[in-house]
Amino acid sequence: MRHHPVKSSRIASVGYEESTRVLEIRFHDKSTWQYHNVPPRIFTVFLTVVSKGRYYDGVVKGKYLAKKVA
Repeated sequence: MRHHPVKSSRIASVGYEESTRVLEIRFHDKSTWQYHNVPPRIFTVFLTVVSKGRYYDGVVKGKYLAKKVA
């Protein structure tokens, strides 16, 4: 999965696999989480919003099945 580096105090990069609808978020603390069944639009908007942390907290965290992978 290709990751896109982002400017954020908490999030290092974001990746998305459209065929499986998996959003992957790598945090600065070196943890990586996958979120399942995420619509492509969520990833697209994630890359454009100014506050990645606020978007993550409001739109992703707690809304999709999450799995820590690293």
